Amino acid sequence: MHTIEWHSLNYTPDDSDFCLEAEYSIRAAMYNVSGIPHTEWNGVHGQVGGYGGGNWEQMYPTYLELYETYVVGQTPYSIGISGAYEPGDTEVSFDVELLIDSGIDTTVDNTDMYLELFVSEDSIMSYWSTVDKWENARYVARKYITKSENTKLPISITSAGESETFSGYFQLSDAWEHDKVYIQAIVQKLGSNDYEVFQAISWNINNLDPDPDGDGLTYLYDNCPNVYNPDQVDVDDDQIGDVCDPCNALAAVLGNVNLDASGEDYIPIIDVADVLAFSDLLNDTGLPPNDCQQVDLLADGTINDWDLFVLVDMVMNGGN
Repeated sequence: MHTIEWHSLNYTPDDSDFCLEAEYSIRAAMYNVSGIPHTEWNGVHGQVGGYGGGNWEQMYPTYLELYETYVVGQTPYSIGISGAYEPGDTEVSFDVELLIDSGIDTTVDNTDMYLELFVSEDSIMSYWSTVDKWENARYVARKYITKSENTKLPISITSAGESETFSGYFQLSDAWEHDKVYIQAIVQKLGSNDYEVFQAISWNINNLDPDPDGDGLTYLYDNCPNVYNPDQVDVDDDQIGDVCDPCNALAAVLGNVNLDASGEDYIPIIDVADVLAFSDLLNDTGLPPNDCQQVDLLADGTINDWDLFVLVDMVMNGGN
């Protein structure tokens, strides 16, 4: 999930420079903001209101439900950000690459689709006098790069595997903590009363190397962007390279508790070693469980001795 905070002039912390008044007005008008606080989810759902006295945690159940609604959405777009910045520089140059995933089999409708670019600063400790509290402001908007009509970036690509790159630069303010400055990019509809967001990314300016692991592949095309793997081997075809894949789907099958496999085809081995590993899990000994293990053999939502009995039966029948 990626967020950006826009602070209105009347609700900005004391002695801060949070408010970008003109930019705030543009974004607020898009979403018909009339009450504060207002959160906008994927550009399609506005949630207004909070709790008095700064008891923000009481909003958590509401926000969690919205998060779970929108986090499962699928998108054809991927975004990568690279560029040039060294500590001490006063200017950041950037390249934002937009890619339509190669796996889709339909043409993407790019009508009124734009790339919107922002600069934000994260984790600014601020005093809010109305509630007499210090709070950590997250991803506070510092610059709206594509604010005006002549800086808008319409998206032209429509087909699987197509990409386009948008380049630019911005100046850093001495008032910002540069290690906490991010470039944020979103793919968004900018039609009449249609502002749906289809993809987003937040990228710290200290991590603009397009190929951080040095294997010759930029991160949009690298299935392990932070681990050197020029061969890009991915035996289970889950878009995560084997060298950094926490769960090899070929080996992580029902009953293969210790996740071992044989040969280049990763044929899972289900044997007495899995029975012993399962027994350790039930008794809280040995290695801790991990998300890759398929151990609910009865698929009843619980893991107990009955699952162990089924596993023993599987092993006695040759792993079937």
